[in-house]
Amino acid sequence: MKKINTLYAFALAAALVLCLLPATALAEPAVSPDPTESPSAAVAAPGAPENTEGPELAEPAEPRAEGALYSEAGETLYAEEGGVIYNNGGTVYNNGALVYNNAGLVYNNGGTVYNNAGIVYANGGTVYNNAGQVYNNGAAVYTNGGEVEDSIAYGYYKLHFAGDYSAMAEFDGLTEDTASGSLLISREGSCLIKPREGYIITAAETSAGKLTAGGDGSYTLSEADENLTLTLRFKTEAPVFSPAPGTYKTAPKAEISAPEGAEIYYTTDGTEPDGESLKYAGPISLEEGAVIKAAAIAPGAELSDVSQAAYAFPAFEGVAFAPVSEGYAQPGAQGIRVDNPGLADAVIERVSLSGKDAEHFILSREEGGRISAGARDARSWTVRPAAGLEKGSYTATVVFTLDSGDMVELKISFRVK
Repeated sequence: MKKINTLYAFALAAALVLCLLPATALAEPAVSPDPTESPSAAVAAPGAPENTEGPELAEPAEPRAEGALYSEAGETLYAEEGGVIYNNGGTVYNNGALVYNNAGLVYNNGGTVYNNAGIVYANGGTVYNNAGQVYNNGAAVYTNGGEVEDSIAYGYYKLHFAGDYSAMAEFDGLTEDTASGSLLISREGSCLIKPREGYIITAAETSAGKLTAGGDGSYTLSEADENLTLTLRFKTEAPVFSPAPGTYKTAPKAEISAPEGAEIYYTTDGTEPDGESLKYAGPISLEEGAVIKAAAIAPGAELSDVSQAAYAFPAFEGVAFAPVSEGYAQPGAQGIRVDNPGLADAVIERVSLSGKDAEHFILSREEGGRISAGARDARSWTVRPAAGLEKGSYTATVVFTLDSGDMVELKISFRVK
């Protein structure tokens, strides 16, 4: 088994057993554990003292603690309830005693450790738990620089992460071991894994337990077991443009946003962006209509999908009618000129006439339309004065309402002499 270099303080009042010794040594523990139940204090390490220390030396100086037992290297001791043992390289079977483990070794090779409400201070010691099982009945382990390999508190398992996912996901339902910083998951409980805003979980795998995908992009981890490693893959959400794509009266400055810490790459020529494209550093000034494509990438995540925004700001040119004498023949209709340079189509929602003399002019149509990218001198709408007007000056306004909500107003006039 791979050694974990962080001794996680599971709540295990541990007296750890060498299974290399005869199996009869554990035949009658002081308190029989019930593997079907997990006591309420099963994980006592969260909130426990961070610097609880046993003797500083493997062989404490005289005088020794009155009534305490001291194991020497290779020696085996049996700890009774209320007893105190200093373990200096020996082996201890712990039934409710206080054990100080100073640089000792405990081998649990496929065996079972019964730790019945004892406390183990592991100061620099090493515990090898090879495919064994620990039943923890309300005990605690305080670790000061020791090492533990896959040792578990009954009902709880350390959740190993294949990467640092803290910036991209939230984990609800875990217990933090304050002594070691490890996160523990209950055998009976579950952990809800939710992507943070701006990220998408594209894949989730676990070496043990069960993963269930939610309809909102989340996952639930349950049925935990030992050697539990969670592997997640993320993709950055596609960038967002401001203002929204559309047709505007004047050229907007396009802003692009992505999750904090993500880098944005973009193009303005319609090509697909990648890590070699322009890197976004601030609002983009446009000289003519453009199609901006952008993608974002954050550390630990894949490149996002491509977002696209088309911006158009066409130029409108009004019409002018020469003065006519009374009794004139009706003037011909004149087209309203629209120039739309650049790569983006201009979209006009509707066209209308307004003003006090609007009824004396005729607009070809009020429906909107699309002016193709790069169009010059497009004349999709026409206007002309009505016939038989009396002497006087007539004015009105042609109003173009764009898909962005902007309005372009053109004044028209006609005079009858």
